[in-house]
Amino acid sequence: MRSRALSAAVALAASLVSPLGAAPAGAALVQVGGPPQGPALVETGQTITALAAPGSTYQRLTTGLRADHTADAAEAANTQLSPDGKTLLLVTSGYNLNFKTETGAPIVWPVLDPTTGAPTTTTTPKAEWVFVYDVTGATPRKVQQIDIPDTYVGLAWKPNGSGFYVSGGIDDRILVFKKGSGTQYVPDAPFVLLGHDSNQTAPFPKYDGGILKGTPANNAALSLSGGKFGIATGAAAAGIGVSKDGSQLFVANLQNDSISYVNAETRAVVGDTRFTTPGSGLARGEYPYDVAVLSDRNGKAKKVYVSSQRDGQVVVVNTKGVENVIPVGDGPNRLLLSPDERTLFVSNGNTDSISVIDTRSDTVRRQFTLDRPGHPYPGSNPNWLALSPDGTTLYVTLGGENAVAVVDAAAGRVLGRIPTGWQPNSVSVSADGKKLWVANAKSPAGPNPGNASAFDTAAGLATNATFKNEYGWALEKGGLLQVPIPLSRADLANTSYQVDQNDGFVPRRRDPIVNVLARRIKHVIYIVDENRTYDQVLGDLPGTNGAPALDLFPQKVSPNHHALQSDFTTFDNFYDPGESSGVGWNWSMEGYDTDFTERNQAVLYGNAGFNGITYDYQGINRNVNVALPAGGAPGANFFNTRITTLLDPSGASTILPGPKDVAAPFDANDELSEAIGGYIFDSVLRSGKTIRNYGWQIDQTAYASGTPLDPALVRYPGDATKNAVHALVPQASPADAALANNTDLYYRGFDMRYPDVWRIEEWQREFDKYVANKNLPALEVMTIPHDHFGSFKDPGTQENLVTPSRQFADNDYAVGKLVEAVSNSPYWKDTAIFIVEDDSQSGADHVDSHRSFAYLVSAYTKRGYVDHTAYTTENVLATIEALLKVRPLSFFDANAVPMTTALQGEPVLTPYAAVVPGLLCGKPDDAPANPTSVAPPATPVSPDLVGSACNTGKVTAGVTELH
Repeated sequence: MRSRALSAAVALAASLVSPLGAAPAGAALVQVGGPPQGPALVETGQTITALAAPGSTYQRLTTGLRADHTADAAEAANTQLSPDGKTLLLVTSGYNLNFKTETGAPIVWPVLDPTTGAPTTTTTPKAEWVFVYDVTGATPRKVQQIDIPDTYVGLAWKPNGSGFYVSGGIDDRILVFKKGSGTQYVPDAPFVLLGHDSNQTAPFPKYDGGILKGTPANNAALSLSGGKFGIATGAAAAGIGVSKDGSQLFVANLQNDSISYVNAETRAVVGDTRFTTPGSGLARGEYPYDVAVLSDRNGKAKKVYVSSQRDGQVVVVNTKGVENVIPVGDGPNRLLLSPDERTLFVSNGNTDSISVIDTRSDTVRRQFTLDRPGHPYPGSNPNWLALSPDGTTLYVTLGGENAVAVVDAAAGRVLGRIPTGWQPNSVSVSADGKKLWVANAKSPAGPNPGNASAFDTAAGLATNATFKNEYGWALEKGGLLQVPIPLSRADLANTSYQVDQNDGFVPRRRDPIVNVLARRIKHVIYIVDENRTYDQVLGDLPGTNGAPALDLFPQKVSPNHHALQSDFTTFDNFYDPGESSGVGWNWSMEGYDTDFTERNQAVLYGNAGFNGITYDYQGINRNVNVALPAGGAPGANFFNTRITTLLDPSGASTILPGPKDVAAPFDANDELSEAIGGYIFDSVLRSGKTIRNYGWQIDQTAYASGTPLDPALVRYPGDATKNAVHALVPQASPADAALANNTDLYYRGFDMRYPDVWRIEEWQREFDKYVANKNLPALEVMTIPHDHFGSFKDPGTQENLVTPSRQFADNDYAVGKLVEAVSNSPYWKDTAIFIVEDDSQSGADHVDSHRSFAYLVSAYTKRGYVDHTAYTTENVLATIEALLKVRPLSFFDANAVPMTTALQGEPVLTPYAAVVPGLLCGKPDDAPANPTSVAPPATPVSPDLVGSACNTGKVTAGVTELH
């Protein structure tokens, strides 16, 4: 029997899990949000109930910087218990920067001199933290917080407990701290300078020490662009390992595919083993992450294990170099040695499995899954490991499930699950084995009305008078959960049931209309656009839960966005799971997010600031399109050969051999019918159906590079009879093997200089052929990205689209033209169009920073209907999968239900007519979008962009533009 308290929590959690299923008729409106410990509905469609285990406690990572807690810490990354079991360290690594006091003064910190440990005159708004907790009492008590500007996952105690080491991430160093007075720790300089970046002894180095540093390819890029464009990255210190005697320190170099050996006493780097080097052609040890040190009887390192996230390996090294390479599951991250060091446990983030390695033979003894029986879909994301003191019980944080798995270590059998907060990243066990401490990266974001300042300072200040940082990443705060263990068999059964409830692993009735429409709808067009919130665009839409004061792009700027909601079904309770593009594109394309992306996106947008950590998403790793061949192709160009080879035909600069994408989910590009996971287009191809790609997974590396590699900005690039150069001008280089032969190469990818109307003209060129040939693909995946904005001052920006309002209007009209074309074609009767944003990071919303808009446009969509059901991107994917009769991609979309509340069985075949935003025609302004905006009157773009529609079509009035 469940306890009364737990039963209440289960009941409340069950009532919140409506994004994964439609709310019953007459049910109260359910929205995301709630306390960080829960019960709360989070933006992924899951519920969190961190206090479900009896006796659990939860505390925020408070910093004391602001009374309203908006400058508390986020993205807890690692916890480490001291050798004496009395002190717990917790390090954050992600978005902890750009905070201000209530009066608007920036909160900045002095950067430490890496040679002396003393504060310098250099200050930074970056504030990652090491929290120090006394854990000798009933609950953890914070006794210190140490500011460090840049961190990553590395954190390790000195074996004697006299101090600890912290990875400096992109600063290419290891910071060292020693015991000071009382419970305080102080800098113990000199710090360890790993020597990859230039200017090592400065407060911040020059971020140039990545694997391509000094290669002919990077030199050629700099030469071509006059020093403005390079392809080299910075370095990044990741996992840390220490020998038992404390004399040796080992550091995984994430961006250099190597491990550094350090004399812990002198802090000098005494060796460096490269797993792979440019030009070697060897896929070994790439993206090294964690380190485990096996010591000899004297405490010296005997051998060191390093997890390789790209290659699915554990690399074994000794003092002479690489000793062995052990294949494990996909996306290995955390390594953990058993107390007797005879067993090494490896968590495989992408395959939801644990590899068990015999350290005497360095072979995999066993590999077991963390999946539930009968539920084969990925998404659990195991990402951290801890053992009970007696070595019998393994605890595994499941970042995707918001849970800790309790595992019989000897049998490899999951005994149960314990709920946590959102995105658990680390777990530690007390010295007596009676407590777990779990570090959670996130919390529900909540409203962000002050984020209006992103484009309109006056509007932002009107709703953010105390200067809160309301960027999405900044709103999600970390926490520390304490759980008493062991739980009784009954309590563990209850907490396991709670996790199943939270994640949607419960039977749900399937609406029969899905089966009806799956026989009628044969084609889906799936469009993923960029970065907007609901209120920012649709806040003025009558009859919906909008905030007109936050609407920066109202009906006059975005008439088609408004009409396609009001004419069809309005979803005013829809959420994007992702905080930013790399995360958002994964949620949109694969139905969940990998652990690699979850950890790295937060750092990339946070303390790294696009230095050192690269944008390794959408098929690009370290600025390289890994879907292209590494060797030179006949007629080598940007579309058939990697950029490293184009810049250096000798091959001496070639890195990342093979097509593996480090951020991709398992089974991506595997089109065998039995494969599970990958991307939505993989699932469609496995079913034997056809796809076409317009702008997804496109290499953007050379766009706006200022080099000859940048494809020319040409209108009608796929029609030599129309364009000015009278030749075909390719625009896109697919960055995914499955898309290589299924992509319109004349549809330009993400480039803010290029009008969306031009993109849709290219799409329509192909669409008209599909209509004529009666062979429209089952799935078209698209991006129409100009609602992202950018390149306002770039002289290459086309058609005078140089303000946010004009770029959004361009996007709006392009969307309208696409729907108009489909609805006036024979395919209107059997096609559904879905439009979502990849994330909502750049807008304001009075409900939640993740609230955005979704469109389900078809002849079978209810007309003039407002749907208040809480839905997420996963419901969109579930609907597409149901209509096209293809397999789900992850447990998120597998457990979600289709958006049947917006569908009907009988079609309405009335076509749609696109509306022209007036400011594209230079129409006069008769009502400003925001009275506080100050901008010059609108002037027309080239009339060619919208053609005769300015004179013959439906045109809105102009509007004051946001600049």
